[in-house]
Amino acid sequence: MQRVFAFGTPREYLLLSIAVIAAIASGVAFAMVNVVLGKFITMFSNINTTGSVPSGFKRDVRTATLYFVYIGIVRLVGTYVYASLFTYVAYHLTRNIRRSYLYAALSQEIAYFDRGTAGSIAMQATSNGKLIQSGIAEKLGLFISSVSTFIAAFVIAFIAQWKLTLITICIIPAILLVVGALSIPDANIETDILKIQAQAGSYAESIFGGIRTVHAFSLHSRVAAKFDTFLKDIYNKGMKKNLLYGVMFGGEYFIVYAGTGLAFWQGIAMINRGEVTKLGTVFTVVFSVVNAASTITTIAPHVTIFGRAASAAIELFELIDRESEINPFDPSGDKPESPTGVISLNNIGFSYPTRPDTKVLEDFTLDIPAGKVTALVGPSGSGKSTIIGLLERWYNPAEGSIKLDGKDIKSLNISWLRTNVRLVQQEPILFNGSVYDNIVNGLVGTPYEALPREETIKLVENAAKTAFAHEFITTLPQGYDTRIGERGGLLSGGQKQRVAIARSIISEPKILLLDEATSALDPHAETIVQQALDRASMHRTTIVIAHKLATIRNADNIVVMSKGKIMEQGRHEELIARHGIYAELVHAQDLSPTAATEEHEAVPDGDSTITDDADIVQLPTKIKTTEMQHLASLKNREDHELYDKRGLLYSVGRLVANTPELKIWYLVTLVASAVFPGQAVLFGKITDVFTSTNIVSRGNFVSLMFFIMAIGCLIVYFAIGWGTNIIAQTLNVKLRKEIFSSVTRQDVRFFDRPENTVGALVSRLDSYPQAVLELMGFNVALVVLLSINVIASSILALVVSWKLGVVGVFATMPPMLLSGYARIRLEMKMDTDMGKRFSASSSLASETITAIRTISSLSIEEGVLARYTKELDLAISQTAPSMFRMMVWFAFTQAVEWGAKLIRRGKLNLYQFMVSFMGVYFSGQAAGQLFSFSSSFTKAVQATNYYFWLSQLEPTVQETESNKELGPKYGCSSYDFKDIQFSYPLAPDNRVLKGVSLQIQRGEFVAFVGASGCGKSTMISLLERFYDPSSGTITIDSTASLSSINPLLYRKHVALVQQEPTLFPGTIRENVSQGLADTALNTTTDDILEEACRAANAWDFISSLPEGLNTPCGVSGSQLSGGQRQRIAIARALVRKPNVILLDEATSALDTESERIVQAALEAASNGDRITIAVAHRLSTVRDANRIYVFYGGRIVEVGTHTELIEKGGMYMKMCEAQKLDGSM
Repeated sequence: MQRVFAFGTPREYLLLSIAVIAAIASGVAFAMVNVVLGKFITMFSNINTTGSVPSGFKRDVRTATLYFVYIGIVRLVGTYVYASLFTYVAYHLTRNIRRSYLYAALSQEIAYFDRGTAGSIAMQATSNGKLIQSGIAEKLGLFISSVSTFIAAFVIAFIAQWKLTLITICIIPAILLVVGALSIPDANIETDILKIQAQAGSYAESIFGGIRTVHAFSLHSRVAAKFDTFLKDIYNKGMKKNLLYGVMFGGEYFIVYAGTGLAFWQGIAMINRGEVTKLGTVFTVVFSVVNAASTITTIAPHVTIFGRAASAAIELFELIDRESEINPFDPSGDKPESPTGVISLNNIGFSYPTRPDTKVLEDFTLDIPAGKVTALVGPSGSGKSTIIGLLERWYNPAEGSIKLDGKDIKSLNISWLRTNVRLVQQEPILFNGSVYDNIVNGLVGTPYEALPREETIKLVENAAKTAFAHEFITTLPQGYDTRIGERGGLLSGGQKQRVAIARSIISEPKILLLDEATSALDPHAETIVQQALDRASMHRTTIVIAHKLATIRNADNIVVMSKGKIMEQGRHEELIARHGIYAELVHAQDLSPTAATEEHEAVPDGDSTITDDADIVQLPTKIKTTEMQHLASLKNREDHELYDKRGLLYSVGRLVANTPELKIWYLVTLVASAVFPGQAVLFGKITDVFTSTNIVSRGNFVSLMFFIMAIGCLIVYFAIGWGTNIIAQTLNVKLRKEIFSSVTRQDVRFFDRPENTVGALVSRLDSYPQAVLELMGFNVALVVLLSINVIASSILALVVSWKLGVVGVFATMPPMLLSGYARIRLEMKMDTDMGKRFSASSSLASETITAIRTISSLSIEEGVLARYTKELDLAISQTAPSMFRMMVWFAFTQAVEWGAKLIRRGKLNLYQFMVSFMGVYFSGQAAGQLFSFSSSFTKAVQATNYYFWLSQLEPTVQETESNKELGPKYGCSSYDFKDIQFSYPLAPDNRVLKGVSLQIQRGEFVAFVGASGCGKSTMISLLERFYDPSSGTITIDSTASLSSINPLLYRKHVALVQQEPTLFPGTIRENVSQGLADTALNTTTDDILEEACRAANAWDFISSLPEGLNTPCGVSGSQLSGGQRQRIAIARALVRKPNVILLDEATSALDTESERIVQAALEAASNGDRITIAVAHRLSTVRDANRIYVFYGGRIVEVGTHTELIEKGGMYMKMCEAQKLDGSM
């Protein structure tokens, strides 16, 4: 743990020093109470012995009583100071560690993330940081205070009576031996558990990020089962702690009470021999030694927290200490002033580190002249995107060299290189923030970065206009300041792509890399953006990867690749004239009107009135009041802030009720709670023994009672340690399992909410069960035990002497309990506020790591770190130290003062005083210890409230008793859309679909086309029942409303392929098998999987991999190219053998040959009874559709076959003309 403190600053070290001094002062003050108690006992025993009150007794009592006040003041100030400062320093230290961890993560080469560590990195930055923070906050102050009490108590004991102290000191090494020996294996087990939890968090992050795929293929039970495998490992590891905790806690309390009996036994003997003359001296020594021993046992529950913190720190330091092979923060390397952009790849050989046996590029040589456009085309997996990765220096070639202007790029500064080489990726990734924030990221590291906003906004707008994004941006609610959600989720695919293009060209880079840059654009937008890119490419070195060959026909050089080698190259006209591979690809994509067949009959349709501008601002559509109320209710039902929060007792009670195995251990705890009032009685008996005539025999009996109590504690606390670990591990696994299951079953709109980003959900999944674990583990036994002790000891004080008990209990306990309750309420509010703020930093960390390639290509690591640091600084701006401990000492003052008066008046004997006083003492001590768990209370209450809320949050689209048996009557034979209106629940004023009506029959192939954001993908979402229409109905099989049937039964007949394919961690086999129904998993053969993979044109590349179907896909399919991921997603859909297949830009990432084969497979599969519904920008994929619906502004504006729509000469024809490659073909 000492390395954690190396992350402090001089200011924090100063505050830490003050906190340590305050903690020491508070601990010493606590030890000093033994001296005062000894004086009181001596004074009171003298009265009991002589039978008279000595002169000056009242004065001496009041003087000694003031010492309690002084002790209380020191404890108050010391505790307040150390609690405040340790908490403050803990937050700042963990802030620095988290920042260093994210810095280390951003420093790593991309190959590091290819190993599937991205998800765990994002989770550990938050969860491990919380564990470290918990270990070094107030609990560290308690530890130091306890150590100072330990040392001071022994000093006091030695001064009072050194011989008796030496005899009783043996209990200390015994306790240290027990605690020390068992803490090491506990820490090792905890380290193993943390690693498994990190893997589970990484898996959960992938699942939450691909929730639409989970819903579409009804994978809820399957992903829950796989998540459960992690939980079983966690549980099995955790159960190994049963014996450790049983021996640790049982042994500690046995040693303490056995040692107390030994101390009194020896003290009685010494008084009998005349070696000790004052009864108070014995009590001072015994109390001091027992207090010293007790301080060790009181920190025992925190030992596990320290162990978790140390294990968490080790996990983080492993990455912090790792040397990166390609570090973007490395300041070394050349920074040429004006690069020209000449690139040469010489004899490049390359294999991905995760698949070293598979050659991606072999002896590859290519010269790319400055200021020219070079296009790379070829099948998926041929090495095109690998070249992009090498130019970005995400990887270093295994053989050969890459030179820029004659210099090996390894000699260039990495950040400078990436600033001068801008990339637009195939799957655009934007960040949670405004449109302006995202575009301006392209200026980082350039001379324009420091410009004022009024000048920067001009650059942003110009870039947006060039990328054909300005028009749609200005229609957004806040224009350029509109927030676009996590990963740009509030924009359509085409809109995200255009913002990404604007981000890349805003800095006017010397080299531009376009990896399928226009793949997500509609034809109209694609044409204009392509013109813009053509202009942007002038006098600039541009490398284009394209499957849409229309986008590269003007390239200066077209390089046709296959299996990592160049097959042919030249200009478009030259390659066409050769009638080679490229010419065949062009012919397959030609969309000239003459190429259209005329075999379909015309479908009547009104003339289109749409203008050429596909982004005209639409007038807002008025929405009915009842519909607005419905949308508002949907929006509010998933707002956790509106949930009725419950307190600590309710939370604990409900958790107990939900876990029957907890009840037997509560019974054991009730028995254990008898120890504290029993202790008070025995202390009273001891004082009576010292003043009796038969001191030895009665003393031996009482000492024996202490030893018997010690044996009882050994048994009871062993059972508590064993049992509460079972409870803790059971609850830990149960909560993780139920939260994961509940989240994955929520409606898609749940994930649209800004507070439910993937990072925030994963953070809650990890930290909330951990918070409950802190409370419901051994701590819950202590909490119950201490609560019962407060009551039992107070009752004992009242029963033995009600006159003294009334003052000691009722005058002081209520304000002490009220102040403790106030502290808990204050900390609960603070923890809730901090939870929201840490949620923002968690989301940012998750978003950053999962988008590491985008972060790297933009070279914005410094900016991301600054944002992350800012979020952390916001989260640690509040602390809430405790101020209640003064009440404990006030209780002693009142009890002792009043007890002295009663003794003086003869209304109270020493035995009654001691039992009653000890009752007040132990109840006050128990109350103080009880509220030391307040931080655990607050975190646990917040966590359980979220858990209870999530448990009762039922999704609106789910299987119910009423629809359980209600599925598609005829297997999805038809759809009938009637006047469909739709607005997303979080944007009820923004109408997306405006009165859509259409019909689809069995066996038809229907296409939706139109500009980005016109509602096409929303139609797919409605068909998948991700959402239900705001108004209107979708009738299925002419018999039932789609919203009334069982979604699980319905989705069995439907398969979805999304524009951005989602693959989950696991093998190719596992991902393809996800298309199968649960009942078919055990009977599926490799032949069935191979058939689907062949139909998706994926089998060739799969069979070429060393592990074939058993090849890991990596996190989000990171081990595969975009085209390979898409083909596996298509295979997953085809293996389902669905009655309805939904294709949302399903072939957008495929090369021409793969597209042709897959398209043929889809068409063959569509023959007969299957309904195929496709959303497409690449119109060649839908020209054979039975009907093509042209969407614009949320409405259908044209409908017909390809031939019919061409003849109309409307919007569709203009879209086709934009994609025509060579009309002569």
